[in-house]
Amino acid sequence: MTSISSLFNKTELTLLHSLKLSLRQTDSPVTALSLTEKDWEQVITLADRHEVLALLTPVLDLDRLSQKQQLTVESKTARTIQKGIQLQALNARLTGLLEKEGIIAVTLKGCAVARLYPVAEYRKTTDIDLFVENREAVERAVQILCANGFRLSKEWHANHHFVLLSERNEEVELHTTWTEEFKEKHLNQYLEKLQKGSSRHCQKADCQGLQVYVYETAWQGFYLLIHMLLHFVGSGFGLRNLCDWVVLWEQCNDAEARQDFWRMVCESGTVRFAKAVTEICVQYLGLDKEKSPVPAENLPDSSKREVVDALLRDILDAGEFGYSESERMVGMDGDSLTAYIREFHHQMHINFPKAGRVLLFWPVLWIATLIRFLKNNKKLNRAPVSAIIKKAGSRGKLVGHLTSREKKV
Repeated sequence: MTSISSLFNKTELTLLHSLKLSLRQTDSPVTALSLTEKDWEQVITLADRHEVLALLTPVLDLDRLSQKQQLTVESKTARTIQKGIQLQALNARLTGLLEKEGIIAVTLKGCAVARLYPVAEYRKTTDIDLFVENREAVERAVQILCANGFRLSKEWHANHHFVLLSERNEEVELHTTWTEEFKEKHLNQYLEKLQKGSSRHCQKADCQGLQVYVYETAWQGFYLLIHMLLHFVGSGFGLRNLCDWVVLWEQCNDAEARQDFWRMVCESGTVRFAKAVTEICVQYLGLDKEKSPVPAENLPDSSKREVVDALLRDILDAGEFGYSESERMVGMDGDSLTAYIREFHHQMHINFPKAGRVLLFWPVLWIATLIRFLKNNKKLNRAPVSAIIKKAGSRGKLVGHLTSREKKV
């Protein structure tokens, strides 16, 4: 098996070790490592790329950093704290505003998970994600927010949420479903059924004195898993998502919640992905095996560590939601010609969810999907199409393995 040292460089291992110390509330600074000023520069850059730089503040020995590096860490941490407090207050205000109108809006990420960190303000939050259980209520919620200083964004294309902007350009996503549709029909059907009754599994939680609705641990965990999976089969996700995973389960002392979570994983067919994500957190980020949401006997053994490390390699390369590599746009469930065709057809359905139900429209919609892809690629100044196709194929084997269903768990 490939050695860890050849898979991950010193910068990456230092960042993982630093996050492990931070998430476990240790008072020990990262002083045992022999790093040069250039090494620290690379660690800071990588942490910033993954939006976890502020999390390092409690464990960094600032005296070992240059004045410029200290200023970078301190200024970006200050901005993270300010933005987080601002969005947390807005989140609570919107929760109360909608509740007065009889609408329960569940906070999906943001302060719902930040409250579980040793220092909540160090968990970077860039927007607010609210889930409302039925479409009619979501549309009413949009009207309510628009009557209170928000406007609908016309630039964001998604089928599973509306994007609204405040007068200060604070972004709020009102979700009609947890995620976009997956290619797996069984998973989509399972999620549709699960979401319909999910409001019965939420409760009010205190976030630094403010009240928001959050899911019970098992449901919060399953949402976070599905959120990671959606981004994984897309352009990827970063270390911040793994940090959320660690603090959620480290704070859970309820064995029944772990059982409920594992039941949903098995029923949904996401076992392989849940195993790999959890094993990364156990091996590299210090998640206690006793706290693992995956039963110990189901965690990958040493013979399957290559898949786990391949996923971590993909996460490190991706940065926050795949932004680190311009050729990343999608990960297929294989690297064959059939996989390419299947993925393109799936993208057609995402782009044209209603028209895509009519088989006779498909040829026209395929052409329209290709045109939209080429236009967006040019507008965003991404990598050449050939590079995107090549990257999708290279990730295909890993994506295919981790998204396929295990028959025995």
